[in-house]
Amino acid sequence: MERANCNHKLSVCIPNYNRIGQLERLVRNLAEQIVSSQMEEEIELCVSDDCSPEDPGGMIDIIKRQFPTVDIVYERSKQNMGMDHNFLKSVLIAHGQYAWIVGNDDLPEEGALNKIISATSDKEYTDVDIIVTPFDAFDYNKQFVRTVYPLGSGIKSNTLFDTSHREQMQKFIRTVNDNSALFGFLSNVVFKRSRWLEHGDMFADKMSSIFIQVYMNLQTLMEGARYLYVPRKIIRNFIDDETNETIDRAYRTTAGFYDAMDYFFQGEERKHIEEKAVDYLIGSIFMELAVDDERKRKTDSFVSEKMDMLKKYYIRRIQRQQYFEGKSVIVYGAGKFGHLAVDELIRYKADVIGICDADVNKQGGCIREKLIFDFDTLLMEYDRHEGCIVVIANNAHLVPIIKMLVEHSVLRLAVIT
Repeated sequence: MERANCNHKLSVCIPNYNRIGQLERLVRNLAEQIVSSQMEEEIELCVSDDCSPEDPGGMIDIIKRQFPTVDIVYERSKQNMGMDHNFLKSVLIAHGQYAWIVGNDDLPEEGALNKIISATSDKEYTDVDIIVTPFDAFDYNKQFVRTVYPLGSGIKSNTLFDTSHREQMQKFIRTVNDNSALFGFLSNVVFKRSRWLEHGDMFADKMSSIFIQVYMNLQTLMEGARYLYVPRKIIRNFIDDETNETIDRAYRTTAGFYDAMDYFFQGEERKHIEEKAVDYLIGSIFMELAVDDERKRKTDSFVSEKMDMLKKYYIRRIQRQQYFEGKSVIVYGAGKFGHLAVDELIRYKADVIGICDADVNKQGGCIREKLIFDFDTLLMEYDRHEGCIVVIANNAHLVPIIKMLVEHSVLRLAVIT
């Protein structure tokens, strides 16, 4: 259809590369929400394809014919330009007052578009610049993993920060609980499109960071913005392939976000951001890189308490058989990493005494017939077994766990997961 309305309230911007099936699922879902809520005058869909091997243009044309009242914009790059360029282009081809960039592997919550239009039209939050929401995360098997709360689970109502006031900016930083509060996740953020246009090409040198949205939105915050946290979910995050678990993708994600935080924050603010938003991305996978690998040099240079602890306590795979064989071991953590650690240590013929976990609901259970117990039992068993090693099998809380153990004179520590 010909463009009939260039005054949309919202542009849903979809940067696409490959995954044509997921793209079709997403566009159909959005088109159905628009039609069922009669929001054709308020919302447009904008798809920017980064020269995928299979052109999704034909599929888009079919959807246009099936939903003739929905305004769908489609452009395809003549050559692959990379993620950052495509994120930016999906916004530049749009016309709405607000933009919502949605990854093609994510799926909107039921009523998501109504929630966004309602938030941007609320007189109490007139002229809001950025909206951030919590979201549910799912694994490769479409199984629920967790709910991510960017500003913590304690915020139950709409909360507005005006970062043009220094004290409000500081309050916001203190509230950050996850990297998604600082735009590390693409699809839980709605922003005023004009603010990005004002920034122009000031971040042209960041176009290989894979986090151009972080730079653009944080620049908006630094210049002064109305940041609205809405505790109503608008998106479900599906990890659709194994791309995110390759060492190169893990490195690019961590290094890119680390550099973005260094660009904007320093001092005590930077320290809080490190603890709440950066350290979560730092993983032991980097400790397996070769010493002369440029990625190893980069990650080793991170000013991070977690990285310091990994350097001190991580046991490389090639050393583990000799290091653990015949040793008494307690695993700290009964989650996914705990199961992996127990299995691995059993292969090394270590004597796994048991597993410690702070969750009282897990205590009393077993992993591979090894009892899960509390912290007091860990201390008792550690003292009772000469040369006992405590293996920390928890990524998210690695730093506080190690600090707690050291404070209680548990000094023989190792990290393997």
